[in-house]
Amino acid sequence: MSDEERRTAPRAAVNFTVTEEFLTKEQTVKAIDISVYGMHYLRPNDSSRRTNQEVLLTFTVDDESEPIKALSWVVKESEVDGQIASHVTFMFLPEKDEHTIQQFVARTLHTQDTLAKT
Repeated sequence: MSDEERRTAPRAAVNFTVTEEFLTKEQTVKAIDISVYGMHYLRPNDSSRRTNQEVLLTFTVDDESEPIKALSWVVKESEVDGQIASHVTFMFLPEKDEHTIQQFVARTLHTQDTLAKT
């Protein structure tokens, strides 16, 4: 079964920055896609791996929403074009933040679908 087949929630391609906190280090990373359950993002290849560890991600999905702080579990990492692609699952995400992400994903997918049809 592929990753796509296992996904139970819509996932939207994105391009926004995220602050990743891991142990005592904080850095800015680039979100690639998001769903209500998790995120896929790229970070610099600094040789440290985070698989099976917690990270704290802070991000804003659009200009109108409040910042979301998501305690996350790194499920998988791989190297892509000299960077690390991290796949995380959100843990204990407040209902308000779930709703914000769901609305954002729905709007983004609708916009992408509309653009593809034109």
